[in-house]
Amino acid sequence: MSSVTYRWLDGLTCTDADWASVDRILEARGWMAMHRDTSRVYLAEQDGEIVGLSCLQFMPFCGPFYVAPKLRATGVTNRLADDTIGWLVDTRARGWFVVADSPHVPKLCERHGMRRIESPVYITDAQGQSKQEVA
Repeated sequence: MSSVTYRWLDGLTCTDADWASVDRILEARGWMAMHRDTSRVYLAEQDGEIVGLSCLQFMPFCGPFYVAPKLRATGVTNRLADDTIGWLVDTRARGWFVVADSPHVPKLCERHGMRRIESPVYITDAQGQSKQEVA
């Protein structure tokens, strides 16, 4: 058995065969396909087989979202949400995510067909500091 080798796969410049091999792994696990133009994959390979991967991909984050209290029941909230999601659909975003830190946001998300995930979500800034460390 040979040793494990590592290489970056850039969606913009890799071969169709390489990208298809990553897609097969994602699909087998029920994961969303990545947008090739905005993704990089770090592969671990052994004997021509992918034995590990770590993906970096851009996925739009919707937020922050704000409407002045006096206008929250006037349709401004729905118009902002509808037009934002509409733009994401029109530009064929591969998906998007929302942090529902207001009790009103889950209803908006569900109205647009989004589903709640149970996985823990973590955040850091570009310097590797968590929000708590920065505060």
